[in-house]
Amino acid sequence: MSRSKTLYGISRIDDPVYRTYAWRVSLRRQNKMIVKNFTDKRHGGKRKALAAAKAFRDEILEKYPPTTRQQFCSTLRRHNTSGIPGVYRYAKPYTLADGKERKLWYWETTWPTQEGGSAKATFSVKHYGEEKAKQLAIAAREAGIKNLKGVYWASKRGEAA
Repeated sequence: MSRSKTLYGISRIDDPVYRTYAWRVSLRRQNKMIVKNFTDKRHGGKRKALAAAKAFRDEILEKYPPTTRQQFCSTLRRHNTSGIPGVYRYAKPYTLADGKERKLWYWETTWPTQEGGSAKATFSVKHYGEEKAKQLAIAAREAGIKNLKGVYWASKRGEAA
């Protein structure tokens, strides 16, 4: 196992000014920060403190596994107005020859692809009707995220689980 994976969620604190020598476990799970320090003095040395930190980290990871990409994509954001993650209604404005402005309404959905890009599908309200266009957008999104694999990483692409 690589060094970065063995120390996942664990960092070292060596601060002679405040006489703090410890390993810190810091993980975010279900929008909650879990932080705990393992001091060298309390645990009988640097190696024993690291072993305790790893044991605690592993316990947290087992209890609260990382968010999958599918779970992340299914989370309703606070600015969402449709009630369905990744599905929204919008108007595309256009101008008539006489200068009047009109709008064509659509239901659109977007989702991430496995390769790291994104995909979208658009359904015209004029062509399908309001409810059918919305339902088609919902179905397209569900089909799109169904094949996502791996866990969600805020700083990099998801790795296979």
